[in-house]
Amino acid sequence: MSDHMQEEELFQEPAPSLTKNDQFAAVLVIALAVGSVLLGLLIRQRDQGRTWLYVNQQAGIQASYPAGWLVDERGSYLVRIRDPRARPFKTQYLITIIPVGSQSTIRNILDNLTLQRSIDLSAYRVLSVDEVARGGTNLTRMSFAFVDADPNPFIQRLPVVVLGTDTVILDGNRAIVVTYMAEQSSFEANQAAFDRFLASLQY
Repeated sequence: MSDHMQEEELFQEPAPSLTKNDQFAAVLVIALAVGSVLLGLLIRQRDQGRTWLYVNQQAGIQASYPAGWLVDERGSYLVRIRDPRARPFKTQYLITIIPVGSQSTIRNILDNLTLQRSIDLSAYRVLSVDEVARGGTNLTRMSFAFVDADPNPFIQRLPVVVLGTDTVILDGNRAIVVTYMAEQSSFEANQAAFDRFLASLQY
């Protein structure tokens, strides 16, 4: 038995050793892979920081929003700006102009929003109403939640919980309501970008 094993060992070819060129190629491949990943992260970070300017001269409003987002001015709002890559619910900002009289209060505005949304949105509820500081001015912010489900019965998609905030700015005889909505799982991650959008708002 031992003689047979010795004969096999005699006929086995030695394992090929890596040449310097092979070692260099392996290191180069790893370096290129790491470099590609880092470059992709840098490009993504740069794109996330880029903004485009939205301007509505008639309303006298402008704000900087994330580059590549889609602008829609065809609804009951002044503008809706959405992230086309967000799934299944598109992260979005809305600016709505509401005429107000001398007797109107922020509470009236929020109550009307709540009433309308309770009809339009499934399981809509108000989470809180707080005062927030912006540029030395105290603004009112209402946090809310609702369930978004696809109205098409042939599309198999589970409903998702959407969180949102309304920031109300009184400006003479009008109220400017700036709304942020995102799926619950991505709401906090996108909050900083919305805060920059709100900070850039001019009216």
